Amino acid sequence: MFNFVDRNSSPLILLIAILLLQGCASIYLPPNKSIISTDTQKGYHLLSKERKPQGDHAIALSFSGGGTRAAALSYGVLQELRDTQIDSMGTRTRILDEVDTISSVSGGSFTAAYYGLFGDEIFKDYERKFLNQSVQGTLIRKMLNPFYWARSMFSAFNRTEMAIEYYDHNIFEGKTFADIPIGKRPFIGINATDLSTGARFSFTQDTFDAICSDLNRLSVARAVTASSAVPIAFPSVVLKNYGGTCNSDRANYVQRLRSKKELFAEEQAILDRYNMAQDTSVNPYLHLVDGGISDNLGLRAILDRVIAMGGIVNRYDSFVHPPKDILVLLVNAAVAPKKSFSQSPIKPSISETVDALSSTQIALYNEETIIRVKEKIKEYEITLAEFGHPVRFYFVELNFKSFTSPSIKDFFNNLPTSLELSKGQVNALILGGRKLLRENPEYQQFLKANNGVLSITEKENRCNRLLNPLCLR
Repeated sequence: MFNFVDRNSSPLILLIAILLLQGCASIYLPPNKSIISTDTQKGYHLLSKERKPQGDHAIALSFSGGGTRAAALSYGVLQELRDTQIDSMGTRTRILDEVDTISSVSGGSFTAAYYGLFGDEIFKDYERKFLNQSVQGTLIRKMLNPFYWARSMFSAFNRTEMAIEYYDHNIFEGKTFADIPIGKRPFIGINATDLSTGARFSFTQDTFDAICSDLNRLSVARAVTASSAVPIAFPSVVLKNYGGTCNSDRANYVQRLRSKKELFAEEQAILDRYNMAQDTSVNPYLHLVDGGISDNLGLRAILDRVIAMGGIVNRYDSFVHPPKDILVLLVNAAVAPKKSFSQSPIKPSISETVDALSSTQIALYNEETIIRVKEKIKEYEITLAEFGHPVRFYFVELNFKSFTSPSIKDFFNNLPTSLELSKGQVNALILGGRKLLRENPEYQQFLKANNGVLSITEKENRCNRLLNPLCLR
């Protein structure tokens, strides 16, 4: 969870006053608009006919939660993919250009959304506009501003709306999902959590069809805020549910699931979520919070898409150009800091206990997710081979446990989960992402199979010559 303690802030009474003032806020009017019909070939759909052309490789990236730590680590991975070339369609191409989809939660959603909107511009200004900004400190200062109190008292403007406004103006430039060039960029799946059900909520038109709403007109900043809205620190992002007022039951996945006599547990869960959205008398509003609560890795969204499409064979057949191999790359920014209370007989405080319990549960769920994904990948590879499609799968997980140096491992594991890191910490994370990817054995096999050429920047060469531990050598 984000740490919103500012040592230089005014007394705690000011924050308490702000929270009390927000109790007087006006009735909130959700910004999402309704639709009367759906069209799976248009809008921000996974199978839109407007999707970018595919190469010889199907690549899915998954960016985990973890505040700026996750955003910087995933940004470093994008740099490495940009600077490494492989064979595809009879020519040399950047691995980054072969990426088909990015699934993200929380901190990772900032990087995924920015790349989806601006492409290679991310390598020119993302560090300046977000990674090296004191975002957390700025939001706290805004909360302590009397102008914010006044807006909170006479409108529905709260901490979440303040964050949306800041991200919209300073990071995402007022862009909506309609501004993402789906014909040029990977499909970006930003994931949040439905607070009432605990289920994952993905900001795709496929999901918005279920609630009969238009994703194109929604700001990207609102989706990213929902994906990173840590409960208590931020009120939920609220959407109006218009489910049942359009022809969403014509969606292929709905018809497919309803026609089956027996459903697997994952299929039943997908259908249950759809059916629940249709009953607006029970769920007229959706309250969305941090995506890390339902899946802090973003991997399950990728699996669910395959399941909803009827399995891996149907998914493979949906490719305009069937891939020769499939790479699933997880950028996992989870940390495992040492628990100080384990060194003492003194009982941990309430906050330490809550933090330890939540982090332990997330870590266990992460492990279960990774095991599940590995099992499904093996199953998919066998199934496709049986249907005459000998496709090689690669699963690459990048995490801080992979560092061999104890000092470097401790450095990364003690980085906070916040929206404010020093420039040195950000630089170390960027270089760390590149190093972890470059030295991953499974990734090296993928490169070898496709004549991949590694690259090392001059900046990294200087770091290597200086033997600076923060440069990861």
